[in-house]
Amino acid sequence: MFPNLNAELARRKLTLKALSEMTAINYETLKNKANGTTEFKRNEMYAIKKKVFPQCTVDYLFSEGSTDEKGA
Repeated sequence: MFPNLNAELARRKLTLKALSEMTAINYETLKNKANGTTEFKRNEMYAIKKKVFPQCTVDYLFSEGSTDEKGA
């Protein structure tokens, strides 16, 4: 659902479980949001960006289409 988020996780060899632990977002909740079953809340998106991917923009990470630009 979020190809850029998935790509960044893969680049860092992180799993959704690890992302869940790093951001204190429940794993099942995060899994549902990552696959598009439910929507991310704004504070969750910013927590993921700030704690795990500070070099990427929120727009890049949560774009539903793949882009080459990480934003800055």
